[in-house]
Amino acid sequence: MIRLGIVMMSFLLSVAGMLYVPRVGKSVRPDMTTLAVEDRDGYECRHVEFTVGRKSTDKERIRAYLLVPNGGTKCPAVLMLHDHGARFDIGKEKLVKPMETILEMGAEDHIMKSSRQWVDKNFDGVYLADSLASLGYVVMVADALYWGERSSEDAHRWSELTYGSTRKDQAVKDTIKVLKTRVYDGQETLYHELRSQDVIWAEKMLRDDVASVRLLKSLPYVDKKKIGAFGFSMGAHRCWMLAAFCKDVRCGVALSWMTTLDREERMKASDYSMAVMPMREQMDFGDIGRFLAPKPMLFMSGTTDHLFPKDKVSIAFEKLQSHYSDCPENLETMFFDGGHHCGKYVQSVIFDYLEKHLQAESPEMKNPAQTPVMTEPGSSYTRDIKS
Repeated sequence: MIRLGIVMMSFLLSVAGMLYVPRVGKSVRPDMTTLAVEDRDGYECRHVEFTVGRKSTDKERIRAYLLVPNGGTKCPAVLMLHDHGARFDIGKEKLVKPMETILEMGAEDHIMKSSRQWVDKNFDGVYLADSLASLGYVVMVADALYWGERSSEDAHRWSELTYGSTRKDQAVKDTIKVLKTRVYDGQETLYHELRSQDVIWAEKMLRDDVASVRLLKSLPYVDKKKIGAFGFSMGAHRCWMLAAFCKDVRCGVALSWMTTLDREERMKASDYSMAVMPMREQMDFGDIGRFLAPKPMLFMSGTTDHLFPKDKVSIAFEKLQSHYSDCPENLETMFFDGGHHCGKYVQSVIFDYLEKHLQAESPEMKNPAQTPVMTEPGSSYTRDIKS
């Protein structure tokens, strides 16, 4: 029934010559509360809570880490968007070093251990948000629905047994396996529960991310004209959706999530959090460029990424470039040696890009939509970079 409704909606929009646009709407006042503060090297890490949503069905208080450089001056800001990874016990902790003081077992807590394992595996041991904060950015990372402090009891129990328990007998291993399967399959259940309330999970996620940007914009120590976004994997999907539909985002970096839509491929549980089906019925992923241009964007993908094969990504990059034909200098697409990974060399490229668009004081970048930076003619291109 839901599928039939989506097809009918897409058909009616097509007949009317219209493209589906996600429902973003206006956010309520964030009413941010600071729950805990930890001094770090040159910046503070704050555990905060704020309000997202407007209707009774989606209004809630969510938690985030907010990193604020010392000094008291207005700073550029970056909203960092965490990945999927089929790891649900952590969300913001994939990008920010967890605060020991808010964890029951401190440095030995299962969340700390889970976070460290994830960062070692995917980011060469670097907490990317902390690195950006040390460079003078205000950085915010919130939990998406179904991750971190918004995850299920099963996800928390899985984490406790996997990273907090010293028992590793067969009974525990069997319980871990059951919990992992239940949490993974729960994604489809959540998607359909939300659809029954006329809510699309990915749109809910987008609205929450827009609310995070609006919170950043309201902070007195943030330069509201210099707010960027970054995301890895699912976070990249969130990043280009956010940049497309939130005018307050000045630029974006999307790492390891862009491809060509395969309409014959069956949905997997991990697809539901990113499925805006009315858009997929009308467009390919690269067509997000219709809504992005002329906003400065950097898309990156690994040459050996097993989730996003290079041939499909190349086609998607070409489609993106076609939508930037009037402002090719504002789009960069590139491949790097490696797989689905954000290593130190890739991090350096990301930092350089954010510095160029958020830290530089060049007058021509004050309004990129009206006065784009001119580099080489036709500089919207795909290039390979070597680490």
